[in-house]
Amino acid sequence: MAKLLIMAGGMSSRMKKTDGNSNLDEKLIEQANTLPKGMIGVGKDGRPFMDYLLYNAHRAGYNEVLILKNPKDTVTQPYYDQLVADGKAWGFTFKFATQQIAPDREKPAGTADAIQQALEQTPEWKGERFTVCNSDNLYSVSVLTLLKDAEIPNAVVSYNADALGVEPERVKAFAIIKTNEDGSLVEILEKPNDEQIAEAKRVAGQIGVNMNVFHFKYDDILKYVQSEPFNPIRNERELPSAVTRMAKENPGLVTTVPVAENVPDLTSKGDISLVQKYLVDEFGDF
Repeated sequence: MAKLLIMAGGMSSRMKKTDGNSNLDEKLIEQANTLPKGMIGVGKDGRPFMDYLLYNAHRAGYNEVLILKNPKDTVTQPYYDQLVADGKAWGFTFKFATQQIAPDREKPAGTADAIQQALEQTPEWKGERFTVCNSDNLYSVSVLTLLKDAEIPNAVVSYNADALGVEPERVKAFAIIKTNEDGSLVEILEKPNDEQIAEAKRVAGQIGVNMNVFHFKYDDILKYVQSEPFNPIRNERELPSAVTRMAKENPGLVTTVPVAENVPDLTSKGDISLVQKYLVDEFGDF
């Protein structure tokens, strides 16, 4: 079965800020302030954003979904359990895991911690390959299909910064992807400088941006997320850093998949109106 892990355990801190409130109705503002981002009803008749990601995953041929949720999330699992009961869950088998928060922390410990907890709570996936992505980005059918069908154990999608619409100065705020000449991953660079950006473009022919969509073999990635230390600045254990270590210690083990397309995202309230229009234009009556 083709497997998809959706990371939905974050605290949605940026979404809860007041920026972008002015053009939204009160119901959407309340949802943005209280619900996981993937469950905000930005679609037709209030359909949650994550439904569209799942629909694309269904069209790409996935049939088993593991949703990693926050311990305070009381809406995601009941919603999808009900879809299954009603026969409206696109034939998916759903699994759920919870990203527990340590007693000395107020929020989850990052994306490496998310993957570790999800996999340790789902040992039946041992030996399998799976795609992993965020719940607040709408990845295309073509990207999800590429990863599902790729005959490689581990991969990261490298999005062309120009196709994403990222202005040159803003690239420095993203994590860029540095590759070898053969397309294997060298490093995922957070907040790169001008020289690093230029070198990455020279080798790959594009500035590749990480949008947190990967494909992994369970056994390959688990030991790296388990051993990933806390970032001294952000105080989180981060998946891109764990993937970089895996690539450096095992040259050729992680492949980059270059893609040139946009990724609608639901990061802040200011994104909601844009996403609503995109969903109407692309999905119609879905």
